[in-house]
Amino acid sequence: MKSKKTVKKRVYLPKWQRYFVVPLLAVIWLFVSYLEFFSTTNTDKMGLGGYIFFSIIMIISGSMTFLMTTGKLPAYIIEEESSN
Repeated sequence: MKSKKTVKKRVYLPKWQRYFVVPLLAVIWLFVSYLEFFSTTNTDKMGLGGYIFFSIIMIISGSMTFLMTTGKLPAYIIEEESSN
């Protein structure tokens, strides 16, 4: 009887996403900030609590994307059993 060994493969995001997705999230955050605080028509639609929540979500998303593209945080971990 052969023993099965579990092999873990770590999958990371491609590096091009670091240069596209992270700046895109920053631009979206800046646009929402402009609409929330400096626009005359959409002033205070989200409220301060909503804006803080949105900012935290954007910071977490940008940080995780950056870490996944640098190879520090795996996007996926695939476990395969190989028979030896």
